Amino acid sequence: MPSEKFARILAVEDSATELRLLTDILEEDGFQVIGCTSATEALRQLEPGRFGVGVVDLLLPDLNGISLLQEILKIDPDVRVIIYTGASSFDSVKEALNAGAFGYIEKLSDPGELLRHVHRAARARVGRYAADLEAAVAKRTEELARSNQELQAFASVVAHDLRSPLLTISGYCEILVEEFGSQLPQGAKEYLNHITMAAGRMGRLIDDLLDYSRVGRGRDPMRAVDLNAVVDQVRANLDAAIRDADAKIEVERLPAVRGDQTQLIQLFQNLVGNAVKFRDARPVVVRIRCEAEGTMHRFSVADNGIGIDPKDYERVFRVFQRLHGKEYPGTGIGLALCQKIVERHGGRIWIESKPGQGSTFYFTLPAADLCPASGG
Repeated sequence: MPSEKFARILAVEDSATELRLLTDILEEDGFQVIGCTSATEALRQLEPGRFGVGVVDLLLPDLNGISLLQEILKIDPDVRVIIYTGASSFDSVKEALNAGAFGYIEKLSDPGELLRHVHRAARARVGRYAADLEAAVAKRTEELARSNQELQAFASVVAHDLRSPLLTISGYCEILVEEFGSQLPQGAKEYLNHITMAAGRMGRLIDDLLDYSRVGRGRDPMRAVDLNAVVDQVRANLDAAIRDADAKIEVERLPAVRGDQTQLIQLFQNLVGNAVKFRDARPVVVRIRCEAEGTMHRFSVADNGIGIDPKDYERVFRVFQRLHGKEYPGTGIGLALCQKIVERHGGRIWIESKPGQGSTFYFTLPAADLCPASGG
């Protein structure tokens, strides 16, 4: 049976007895039928997209079937109309087909013949709808791709334009300290230091926002990625922070996944970096584990840090959401970026934590040998 939308039939027959017979035949086969005894009543029922097929009597009291066919097609050109008549001739068949009728059948025909015509008409309507939908999706996809390119270009330009004055501000602050430092009171030096630090935070925020905007597009192709190499790179990138915290990073042997290597480094670096940053007085321990989960791998990054209240589980993945004060620097974008990266890879990310007892971030990524290749 065609989809419900196109299984709805407009039946037009001036004889109430014959309309009931026609309706019974169609409804017993699973179609939904709206019956009308005149062309005027049929046109009142008609609206674009409401019917998939029309079965129309050739001889009607207020308008002949050919004229009604033409009016139907004016309102909804995609309805497949079958002329159903007891008085056929070569000329009437020719006229109906030239006017746009999908088919022409005599009332004395076997009911099976009527159903074959209606099913064929409904399938044709579904096919047209599918083709139109495919074309609309292709057009929309092209528009979105063009829009994304324009937004990416805009984001890059804005980021450049915002960085320039920040560099100027921090540069002049450094010049003032270097050239006039001995003449400046201590308070002025502290103000300049605050300005430089604020400019640095703004610069990091711009970089993080730009990274966030780029995730959906991806700069590297999806391919098999050795996560052991990814974690090694993350260790190197975070070496100073790890040493400063005297942190211990415990890593199981990790599998390969299919993904964007640059983004996977960002993902692990943000999670490990947060585990090292949000710590208390205890020695920092970060554990990275993996378990198979169907066609995916489930990873966990666990720490023994300050933890997160369960009421904030969803909030931490929102952009600009920071749970802690200035004692823990950051832009509030890192976990939102992690979520976007994981979702781009077809996975999900969630957290389990208690204040004072550490946090465990779980996320899934596709196995390298089971996930089809993609261009990103």
